[in-house]
Amino acid sequence: MTTPPGGSGELYAIALTKTGAKTALRLAGATGAKVYLPERFATGEAIPFSEPVASLIARLWKKSRGLFLVMASGIAVRSIAPLLKDKYTDPAVILLDSEGSFAVPLLSGHLGGANELAQELAQELGLQAVITTATDTAKKPAVEVWAAKKGWAIENRGAVRLINSAWVNGDGVGLYLDPLLSLDLVEDIAEHLAFISTGAGEARSYGGPLIAVTPRLEELPGALFVRPKVLCLGVGCRLGADPKTVREGILGALASSGLSPLCAAMVASVDAKKNEAALIELAKSLGAPFLTFSSETLAKFETPNPSRRVMEAVGTSSVSEAAALAGSSGGSLLIEKKSGGVWTLAVALIAAENK
Repeated sequence: MTTPPGGSGELYAIALTKTGAKTALRLAGATGAKVYLPERFATGEAIPFSEPVASLIARLWKKSRGLFLVMASGIAVRSIAPLLKDKYTDPAVILLDSEGSFAVPLLSGHLGGANELAQELAQELGLQAVITTATDTAKKPAVEVWAAKKGWAIENRGAVRLINSAWVNGDGVGLYLDPLLSLDLVEDIAEHLAFISTGAGEARSYGGPLIAVTPRLEELPGALFVRPKVLCLGVGCRLGADPKTVREGILGALASSGLSPLCAAMVASVDAKKNEAALIELAKSLGAPFLTFSSETLAKFETPNPSRRVMEAVGTSSVSEAAALAGSSGGSLLIEKKSGGVWTLAVALIAAENK
């Protein structure tokens, strides 16, 4: 079954009646969901419960990526209402009638994957998926789903509604693509766009809703900024450097260089730093993997700022610049080495064919 973009956790099916219990068990066979049933109906691998259903749902909520609620809509809505946060973190909730004839994505249809789960159930169990999200019924993309499936970040989530609303209502949506990036990155959405421009000035003059796909901190008032994972951060630091000092220094250096940390695809360094807490925590805070390369590998790269002292310490004349290039898979340096006393940073643009 579908795993939501960036989603994780268990699938659960909860039913309240004898007929609903049969439907929940069918769901389990198709999805692998864990089934919770009232004690008097629980058989086989079903987990019995006696607590109020709202209490059960609350208990499962945070560890769930999807809930199949086989019950009346009123019971379902009243049970989940106190738990709702936002569509970026709430699990998928699919409502089903006790006979298992209809599956209605009730919550997190897009990012939570409820729509896809319901559609897969329709194919596997022969029920009818009732999709109500506006972009789907209008056969238009949802910009947050498009970005999430690529593993990209949305910086200003409040602008998502403006883009999706424009698509649903037939208004033109423009896209600014940073000239550093390949058109291939956005070709899958091109048919839904009024234009694609690589000129920031032209994009600024557009009066309609605008998506900006760029790693740079551009001035594009009103645009929805989508941050592609296209940067490799090459980082070095002093042994035992304070993680907070390194993290704040690197983030400050990125900001002063006009680059978004949301575009970090990886943090790279030399093997000698593979257990360095400051670099491990930096990568974790950026939601990026931490990769290290041998001194021999890094020594093969020509870099603009080699250091004899670094060569003597780790066996390569460059850590940050060489690591950025090594991680970029044939890309190019955007930012040469910057130093903050206990850390160094260089940034490379990952080669287009490897993004």
